[in-house]
Amino acid sequence: MAKWNSLRVETWRDVMEWGARVYADKIAVMAWETGRRYTFTELNARVNRLCRALLELGVNKGDRVAVLATDLPEYLEVASAAKAGFVYVPLNWRLKPEELVYIINNSGAVAVFVEAQFADSLRAVREQIPGVRDFICLDASPADMRHYETWIQAYPPQDPEVDVDEDDLLGIVYTSGTTGRPKGVIKKHRDTLRFCRLINWPGQLTSDSKCLGMWPLFHVALLHANFSFLMFGATQYLLRKFDAEAVLRLVNDAGITHLAGAPTMLVRITDHPDRAKYDMTSLHSIAYGGSPMPLEGLKRGIEAFGPVFHQGFGMTEGTGQTALTGPDHLRAVTAPGMEKLLLSVGKALPGCELRLVDDDGTDVAPGEPGEIVFRSEAIIAGYWQNPAATAELIRDGWLHTGDIGREDAEGYIYIVDRKKDLIISGGENIASKDVEDVLYTHPAVAECAVIGVPSAEWGEGVRAVVTLRTGMSVTAAELIELCTEKLGRFKRPRSVEFRDVLPKNPVGKILKREIREEYWAGRDRRVG
Repeated sequence: MAKWNSLRVETWRDVMEWGARVYADKIAVMAWETGRRYTFTELNARVNRLCRALLELGVNKGDRVAVLATDLPEYLEVASAAKAGFVYVPLNWRLKPEELVYIINNSGAVAVFVEAQFADSLRAVREQIPGVRDFICLDASPADMRHYETWIQAYPPQDPEVDVDEDDLLGIVYTSGTTGRPKGVIKKHRDTLRFCRLINWPGQLTSDSKCLGMWPLFHVALLHANFSFLMFGATQYLLRKFDAEAVLRLVNDAGITHLAGAPTMLVRITDHPDRAKYDMTSLHSIAYGGSPMPLEGLKRGIEAFGPVFHQGFGMTEGTGQTALTGPDHLRAVTAPGMEKLLLSVGKALPGCELRLVDDDGTDVAPGEPGEIVFRSEAIIAGYWQNPAATAELIRDGWLHTGDIGREDAEGYIYIVDRKKDLIISGGENIASKDVEDVLYTHPAVAECAVIGVPSAEWGEGVRAVVTLRTGMSVTAAELIELCTEKLGRFKRPRSVEFRDVLPKNPVGKILKREIREEYWAGRDRRVG
């Protein structure tokens, strides 16, 4: 068993041990609704207890542990158990039980941590996840599960001294697959920590920062944002679920300095009718990402909060690739003719090589659209147990994003379309095939195409375009309800259009791009 080496900061173990010594009695995390708070020393001690408890259960380095919960401090603790080599698997609580079954089984999780309100979802499928040996309830003590707090308090708070290397697996984060089942994105200690350093290259995060990440912790942002907060000694605040007024109140009361979230969240905060009642002057950084920010919403945000916005463009598979900085936003609203920058995702980050290529992988001419591909030392290793998909994602060392971009004369990148058959609504990735597969189970549906259409609130809204079998009928409401029953609510269509025929190519393939064009025509970009 290896003692921790204070000269090395390459793994999450190093970060946790370093933080406990350097930031010691400073508050690391606070659950705002309950007032529960832990210092860096206390948080590390709690994670050490958890790691020792897992080892005693026979959970070993490299084993996967899943968590199904809202944003509780315990969620961060389970993810931080990566310090002893355990592999964190987040579960989206918006998914249906059958969708959770696939992720749990595919990841090979041997233990699942669950918040009490979601326990029945797991009980309903317990026989379908035979690989799970232990269920631990985070906030209650049901008879059929371990009680988290009672369980970990039986173990000592010292580092469990498990050797962890930067090439060891830290987490598996599942993303919507465009051609079938979700794919598990492999996150190693190396790429996660390198990205945390990369996004803080201007030194924005310090031990004086007070941060609120509004994405749910099941999002990959936990590894990109919340881990960064811990790494640089900032205090982070947790809200169980996003609520615009609760965020305004928290910024006002706690003096939040750094706010981060999806564009939809920031627009709701900006447009909240009671926003003027709250003091937001403590904010000097508002980061957004996950989907494009509506131009008018961003302009209103800058008017309300000042030029404190900055954007990161990336993906679960590849972490960040570009940044539109605070000075870029300021230039956009002060320099004549530069408002167009607000439609950009910025320039490549330091250490990130970025190209625009055609279908053959050849660089396109300046100003021409091409697929964004990139490489960096923060790139992932690939997909969990899916070598075919990994080979498609990473070719000759370049990660293919599936986003079509255009570069201007100054090097700013503009997303103009999406090559992948993927919808991004409110920051959530939605595979259109998932929705289509459900629609096709209805006997009245002959053909369907699910596409993303412009939405002022969500960036893109899910729309189903459907043809019916002769002599049969179904209403839009019935099809939406069918999808609601079978899928997470965020995936359901928000509208259904019935047509007599769908456009097809000569071999009978439905031309979704042609259907999408009807909704996006006249816009500079074909994404929300």
